[in-house]
Amino acid sequence: MIKVCYSELDGPKGLSLRLEAAGHAGYAPAGQDIVCAGASTLMQALVYLLAGEESARSDAWDEPEGPRLAVAAQAPVAPWVQGAFELAKAGFTLLAERYPDNLRFADVSRSGQQSMMDLQLFAEGEAAPALSPEQTRQAVAAGTLKPEAPAAQPEVPQQTPAKPEPQPETPAQPERPVLPLPVENTVRSLHARWAAEEAAMRRSQPGFDLKAELKNPEMRRLMQLPGMRVQDAYRLAHYEDALRATAQTVEQGVVERVQQRAARPLENGLRPGAAASVRPDVAAMTRAQREALERRVLHGAQIEL
Repeated sequence: MIKVCYSELDGPKGLSLRLEAAGHAGYAPAGQDIVCAGASTLMQALVYLLAGEESARSDAWDEPEGPRLAVAAQAPVAPWVQGAFELAKAGFTLLAERYPDNLRFADVSRSGQQSMMDLQLFAEGEAAPALSPEQTRQAVAAGTLKPEAPAAQPEVPQQTPAKPEPQPETPAQPERPVLPLPVENTVRSLHARWAAEEAAMRRSQPGFDLKAELKNPEMRRLMQLPGMRVQDAYRLAHYEDALRATAQTVEQGVVERVQQRAARPLENGLRPGAAASVRPDVAAMTRAQREALERRVLHGAQIEL
């Protein structure tokens, strides 16, 4: 049997998290054991999600009872790291409910007292404590506990019902599905991280709205990827728009520079004729041109060369 234990340590810097799995499932021969495959996938996915996180660490041991793998994150823990642990906890909760003979999951954290705290994981043979609803479902599925019959309701004397007053019809509201507490905590922490990232985006883009952006199928697909941040998903979803805006900016800049140069022809050598101003050279004049200049000088004209 695989034994999985989740624990939290409350220190001066906050909560430190640890998830440990050990043992063999024993559901089927090696290579065909789907319980082992599910537990291995959850633990390895958690390791890959936390790869590169400075506060996270993973260790593995090969013991006589089977392999043992532990993943821990030291305080202070980022909200998305806690969300990754909650996702793994939700997966082990489902595995424990469906295969109670092959996998046992215990949440010995403070929050686990309200969800699924398995006090019999390492204390078999002692007095049985009160079972949580999740433990009760596991025991019923394993056949070790019979489902309780509904309690008999006391008989209430029948009374003639009063004629109800007509009420205005209101559209029925769809009921919100009830999720397991670990899944609810994961969703809640994920929404809190999205809200913080949305507020950070609005500092540079005041009109940013995450709900409106999630209507874009590409943005919605990117946000479903593990560890994806709102800012990165937004940049990838609008990559072509950013390229188009950059091209328009460059093109407009080129047009403005050409217009500025056309408005200053003398500075840029754009007037008709030669770009440089050439003065007349007497040595290059013909005899007739020189005689004409002499006559103009004799008549009192002032000539500048």
